[in-house]
Amino acid sequence: MIKPYKRSTTDSDKGAFHSMAEVAEVVQRVVEHGESLDRLLVQPGLSGQRSQPAFRETAYGTCRHFPHIDWHLGMLLGRPLRQKDRILHFLLAVGIYQIEHMHIPDYAVLNESVEATSSLGRNWARKLVNGVLRSYLRDRNHHDLSEMPEHQAHAFPELLFDRIKSDWPEHHLEIVKASNTRPPLTLRVNLEKTSRNKAIQTLRENAMACVATRDSPAGLTLSSPVPVKKIPGFSQGEVSVQDESAQLASLEMECGENLNVLDACAAPGGKTTHLIELFRENCTITAVDLDSRCMLIDQNLARLGLQANIVAGDLLKPETWWDGNPYDRILLDVPCSGSGIIRRHPDIKYRRKPEDLDKFHMLQTSMLVAVWELLRPGGFVLYVTCSIFHRENDDVIASFVSRGGDREVQSISKIPGIATRFGMQRLPGFGEGDGFYYCKIRKPLRTAGE
Repeated sequence: MIKPYKRSTTDSDKGAFHSMAEVAEVVQRVVEHGESLDRLLVQPGLSGQRSQPAFRETAYGTCRHFPHIDWHLGMLLGRPLRQKDRILHFLLAVGIYQIEHMHIPDYAVLNESVEATSSLGRNWARKLVNGVLRSYLRDRNHHDLSEMPEHQAHAFPELLFDRIKSDWPEHHLEIVKASNTRPPLTLRVNLEKTSRNKAIQTLRENAMACVATRDSPAGLTLSSPVPVKKIPGFSQGEVSVQDESAQLASLEMECGENLNVLDACAAPGGKTTHLIELFRENCTITAVDLDSRCMLIDQNLARLGLQANIVAGDLLKPETWWDGNPYDRILLDVPCSGSGIIRRHPDIKYRRKPEDLDKFHMLQTSMLVAVWELLRPGGFVLYVTCSIFHRENDDVIASFVSRGGDREVQSISKIPGIATRFGMQRLPGFGEGDGFYYCKIRKPLRTAGE
């Protein structure tokens, strides 16, 4: 029996949560309208509730598991709610997520869900919400899950699930499982200022359990995420937040002396700062991105006490910002679908449409063509995406090299993963890292007489 619920000051200490109506509105805007979770939760002028950890956990978690929850709601409701009352569907989804995944008493979730109907202007639905959630609590272990479609069983929209299965038939279940997990908080240690072992020791002395990353020599992963301002050494530039797979990109850039290095599409600056830490010997590092994003690079450099040439410019229009001095190395981390980082951004499940891949493919190819003209003979471009889709990865490289001329695809030597036709793919959950793709393309030295 579910006992009556009365709010008390201790309920907050136990994780009770009183903004379910607002969370439901956020989830609906993401799932039905493809809005960004980050923008909904961090933009200026929002209510204080949206900045609270419990709010963010509920919003992100409900979006992450919504396709699975949606199937249960279809069984419980019998028939869809009217379109004008669809918000109640998302309120129920929030309630089910809290029941299944958060340390909140069932009776508290039930009563808060019922109370939220008033906040949504649908006081008439109190009995409906009460009845549906009670039925779920009673019958959730008796639903025949064999009837659930495969994509919903794995909490993915059907088209996205099918695309992953098509591109990675032998790994698709591993990919979707990893994509539904909470992402780890991984740090990159600034080895110019401290050692990884010392950083680990400092964290453990501050009751922050952590382990060294498997593939990045500068990485460590915290067992439990914490606000960055509480991380020892963060403000002093000893550590930075950066996923392990992202850290590996800079390691593939082949350090040397007196090199001119470009970090293209550089914001927020994680790879820029890593390149500076690696390319210390009289190298010039330039970071280019759109004007609206350059402040993020500058902030990262300032925190770490580093310097680089920051250029505001459109990569597709190098004539507006390039000084004519060719680059020896170009790190090109292009805009993409983000299919390799869904665990960090579950709203990607609902924001991406099938036609987006072709749009990204065209943009990525154009960017690769543009930076190729900036590359010195003998140098190379490292093409990087946080995507797992061939259309954005090997297909882009195939399109680029098919144009003929001075293009040599070389093997990736310092990044473990799955070798593809042209590059190296790390899938979500490979080690601790996100899903990333890398391909190295060198411009041959011109021979005498050319």
